[in-house]
Amino acid sequence: MTKGRSWIAVAALLGFAALPLLLAPAGAEQFSARAKLIGGKVKCMCGSCSMTAAGCSHPGGEFSGPCPTAKGVLQEVDQHIAKGETDDQIMQALVQEFGATMYAEPPKSGFSLVAWVMPTAYLVLGALLVIFVISRWVKKNPSEPAASPAAAGTIPPELLERARKLAERETED
Repeated sequence: MTKGRSWIAVAALLGFAALPLLLAPAGAEQFSARAKLIGGKVKCMCGSCSMTAAGCSHPGGEFSGPCPTAKGVLQEVDQHIAKGETDDQIMQALVQEFGATMYAEPPKSGFSLVAWVMPTAYLVLGALLVIFVISRWVKKNPSEPAASPAAAGTIPPELLERARKLAERETED
């Protein structure tokens, strides 16, 4: 009978220990899935992290979760959703309020298109440069005489003697 009571006590302790995992923490705010989706497209504007508003977690701080700034942005997005605005209208409202730095990634239009095109352009130009250099090396005629006297086998004797003396001095120490 005591064995049964100990198992019941262990089960009760495990149940109480798992209870916080099953319940949302007190004060935790729930945002709509659409608000989190839009929040993933904008930066957290708190200034101390470089995460998106939906992904802001401030790891290592006094709490783990969105900072007050990110919560405010997500609440604002939820308010715009409640008004029936489209995603583009919500993004435009956020950009008007916070500026173009609100975007987590630059838009694919206007001058911001440069940020999307330049990496590809650099990759293509670099590949063309490598192909050009390799083709020049391959096209070089191997029957041409080498430019240096060492490659041709004609090193002046006075240069050889000076090199031998220098080597002897260096190895004596």
